[in-house]
Amino acid sequence: MEQAIVQFAKNIVLNNTLLSYIFFFLSQSLQVLFPPYPGDMILILEGYLSGLVGLNTLLIVANAVTATILSSVLLYNIGWVKEEKILHLKIIHYLFETGKIDKLKKLFKKLGVSVIILSKFIPGIYSLTVLAAGIFKLNKRNSYIAISVISFLHNTAFIMLGKVVGENWSIIFNKINIYNKYISIILIAGVLIYLLLLSLKKKLLE
Repeated sequence: MEQAIVQFAKNIVLNNTLLSYIFFFLSQSLQVLFPPYPGDMILILEGYLSGLVGLNTLLIVANAVTATILSSVLLYNIGWVKEEKILHLKIIHYLFETGKIDKLKKLFKKLGVSVIILSKFIPGIYSLTVLAAGIFKLNKRNSYIAISVISFLHNTAFIMLGKVVGENWSIIFNKINIYNKYISIILIAGVLIYLLLLSLKKKLLE
């Protein structure tokens, strides 16, 4: 699927500037609303292609940031309106790792909306975090600010990275994938160690 999307993106950018912006907008919206979509790869590709055909970098960044913010706010408000009932839908189970929802609730109590910012650095959890922020009624204003800040930083960084590395963009993306895998392994190991320590603590106090 990824190669087909890459080729499709290249064809659009090389042939139609307006469609390029529309495609990139939809691409970043899908990254939030349909997490299996390889949005980060397209962001790096955007940076590379914008330099290749002379697209305006500021417009590319603004386009991506706007798409991410709007789709994130939409997801947040879906959670706000539907609350925990939405977690019972099959499509939600398919798109999001709903088993992590209780852990997110605990993190929100400790760290507040900063969890939204931190979630962008953990593979595959940002969209669920935004949805959960709405479900658990985190302050709207602060949530929107957190969404805007991380959307700007994340999109700008990946687009500029693609612009800088040029034709080597695919190599960089592969390295990011490896980084994501290691982060996931470290997080799983950390959770297991934490649960083990809690279990030992309970036994000692009995």
